[in-house]
Amino acid sequence: MRSYVCAQCHVEYYCANKMPLTFPWGDGLTADNVEKFWNDITFDDGQRFFDYKHAESGAPILKAQHPEFELWSQGIHARSGVACADCHMPYMRDGSTKISDHWVRSPLLNINRACQTCHHMSESELAARVDQIQQRNFELLQGGGAALMDLLDAVQAAKQAGASDEQLAAALELQRKAQWRLDFIAAENSMGFHAPQEAAKVLGEAADYARQGQVAALEWNSAR
Repeated sequence: MRSYVCAQCHVEYYCANKMPLTFPWGDGLTADNVEKFWNDITFDDGQRFFDYKHAESGAPILKAQHPEFELWSQGIHARSGVACADCHMPYMRDGSTKISDHWVRSPLLNINRACQTCHHMSESELAARVDQIQQRNFELLQGGGAALMDLLDAVQAAKQAGASDEQLAAALELQRKAQWRLDFIAAENSMGFHAPQEAAKVLGEAADYARQGQVAALEWNSAR
């Protein structure tokens, strides 16, 4: 229940003009689950839910907010019963009283109390492990971003050659899927640490969908 306090804000949500405040958890908490929840919403005009239309491609895009709770829920700390506050607000002593530290911050700034109560190893080793996870996540994120840019270049070239949105429907749908996954991890503030394997999976899918979309756009150009 302590983590649900954090999950009132540190989550993916929608709160604007299309509908009331909505947490998209009806199908589960993974990036795939949340994507399905949004995809299943259709408005009276027949349009599927989207946050905005991409200025260059025109694809109806989903925009992730900051899904820390969702990604954390897929990681080893969540499965081990470690709450957000255990790491970001670790216990401290105030005289004879045990309280949660109300200086909410990165555990890396307080490794002794945030990490070493469970992980009995040096601060330098713990920091190095986090750095390795986050560096690998960064590299996957950059690779996925490069693939998405190649997709957008291929779509733009096809549009300039006369392709319509209907003819590029497959490529634009793949852009939506790729960009959602990239944004899900980029907007989540742990740089993959909250659930490294899940984050790597999501970013791998992002690059794959982007390349599939690029191929779809290139195929239109080559077939005309």
